[in-house]
Amino acid sequence: MYFTVQLILQILVSDMIEVSLYAVGSVFSTILTVLSISAYRKSGLKKLKYAIVAFALFSGFLIYEILESLLSLDNEFTDIIIPSSALVILIFLFLTVIKRT
Repeated sequence: MYFTVQLILQILVSDMIEVSLYAVGSVFSTILTVLSISAYRKSGLKKLKYAIVAFALFSGFLIYEILESLLSLDNEFTDIIIPSSALVILIFLFLTVIKRT
């Protein structure tokens, strides 16, 4: 009985830590998106557009992860959305680095 209670408490704590990390990451990526938009407006540097898209996608990705954790979203699209999002984010960050203008 005691082991079962400990296991349940451990699962709940780990879920709360997971959601908290997703929340902090989504807030941070949203801040980075806003800062990138501000930097783009001030400098006009075109490659910042790729960074803006990457940070915005990462923010959306983390918000989706929060919703998936809290609402137990378990559908066939989740297994496609998560790796696809990560791939697209990496592509945009790569484009940010390699673009000349």
